[in-house]
Amino acid sequence: MKRILINDNNLNLDDIDYEVIRVKGIVMDSLKNVILVENNNTFQLPGGHIRKDESLEICLEREIKEELGINLKIAQGPFMMITTYDNNYFDSGSKVCSKIYYYVILSDVEPDLNNLSLDALEKETDFNILKVNLSELDSFINNCLDNSSIDPKIGREMLLVIHEYNNLFGRD
Repeated sequence: MKRILINDNNLNLDDIDYEVIRVKGIVMDSLKNVILVENNNTFQLPGGHIRKDESLEICLEREIKEELGINLKIAQGPFMMITTYDNNYFDSGSKVCSKIYYYVILSDVEPDLNNLSLDALEKETDFNILKVNLSELDSFINNCLDNSSIDPKIGREMLLVIHEYNNLFGRD
């Protein structure tokens, strides 16, 4: 598994207030269309925060069910983990170590908009699902970064993940 550390503020582990663990999935169909969710004015891969006593795989299955309305089983472990030491975690003032584990889920099951189970923040903001072909995803993310329709930290991480996916599995 590829591991990347982002520590732009040169923080030490002793500086960290708390740790956040999340999982995200590259959910892709047989035509290489990748599902993205738009929430809180940014695009991202589906996934979310792990709950107490929840495995990474169970968490991702739950998050996919909540955000895409479908049941998918996670068959393989993560291919990548990004650890970020953040000096001001999403403008909270907290110094946070964020670990995100990334998975690949291949499925032709379509999202079921009638079966979503969105959290309060997702309900407050426009929550949308879209598909972008893998061959266009890098360009899509860069365009979103250029026009500020994606959080810069999330966009940076997504580009790293897509680059690693292409290195490991290729575009075809």
